[in-house]
Amino acid sequence: MIFMKLRGRIAVITGGGRGIGRAICLALAREGADIVIAARTEKEIRKTARMVERVGGKALAVGTDIRKEEEVRKMISEAVKTFGKIDILINNAGVAYGKYLVDTSTEEYETIMDTNVKGMFFCTKYALPHLLKRGEGRIINISSGAGKHGIPKLSIYCASKFAVIGFTESVAYEIAGGLQVYAVCPASVDTDMYHSLHSDKPVLKPEDVARKVLELCLPETTLPSGSSIEIYRPPIRVV
Repeated sequence: MIFMKLRGRIAVITGGGRGIGRAICLALAREGADIVIAARTEKEIRKTARMVERVGGKALAVGTDIRKEEEVRKMISEAVKTFGKIDILINNAGVAYGKYLVDTSTEEYETIMDTNVKGMFFCTKYALPHLLKRGEGRIINISSGAGKHGIPKLSIYCASKFAVIGFTESVAYEIAGGLQVYAVCPASVDTDMYHSLHSDKPVLKPEDVARKVLELCLPETTLPSGSSIEIYRPPIRVV
């Protein structure tokens, strides 16, 4: 029998309908976790749920707009009602617009900040009491290389991803014990969002980011809580 290091763990993953989020769902499920998939598009999260079940995990797909506090509260409540607990929260959902600052509308600003920052706040606020009750677990926030370095035509996106890192460090200081909080900062990733903004070839695949997230979720992780981990190139695969 193959030993799975996340067997019995329950992971809530936002933006799990496609791209990096879907890859994270599958990576954690293959290691034994059961998955709560939260995103706005029902068709996409149901597809991810079927994929999770095919690799042996249990899945709960919950249509959720993380910009809306009540929807997040209900999603977390449904996750706990279904599985009895939460061990891992992955704040992955994010949006971006590629525009110069002077051309960015207030509505676009609010969409980015409400999704990338306020949504992370809501999910963490409602999941954290369940994690603290257990005294262990992981919160992993997906930031970006754009959370470390400013990029032209992405000023609001960069601001939101810088905020993810500050949020991660602050929450890590607030809590202690076995509950650890990390930010992951990938370079360009082959996703629909990236291709909507850029024409060059991305460096990473969603699975490269998922592997790092999985590594941070494993019990043997020794990185200090509050760390931000940059990913610039795919890991070398030994065959």
